[in-house]
Amino acid sequence: MKSLKILSFFFALFLLGTNTSFAQSQETKLTDEQKEQLAQNLEEFQEILNLSETQKSEFESITKKYVGQMMAVRDGGGSRYSKYKKVQSISRNRNAEMKKLLSKEQYETYLEKQKEMQKKMKEKRG
Repeated sequence: MKSLKILSFFFALFLLGTNTSFAQSQETKLTDEQKEQLAQNLEEFQEILNLSETQKSEFESITKKYVGQMMAVRDGGGSRYSKYKKVQSISRNRNAEMKKLLSKEQYETYLEKQKEMQKKMKEKRG
């Protein structure tokens, strides 16, 4: 029984490590323009939300983690609908993590800013 727990622990560590390295590798696939936009968005969120130093690093970590996942969906195969469903799932997971990190007021502001950014992206696309 003890060896099963140890094996499970190492498996969880392995999954965590592969997920982190995957997100980092996806981040390196960003163009310079995309990296600049990401940095600008992070800075903007940090100002608007008035994040503490602890929150800033965690917010950045969460954001980069999910950027990698979004890039994988964008670059992966599948129908438009399946990609949409995957993006929705990733967004729900990201928002759940953000909700734990942020205060109620910060989280509401975060959601409002997210909607604003989505609207701008839709306008940009046409």
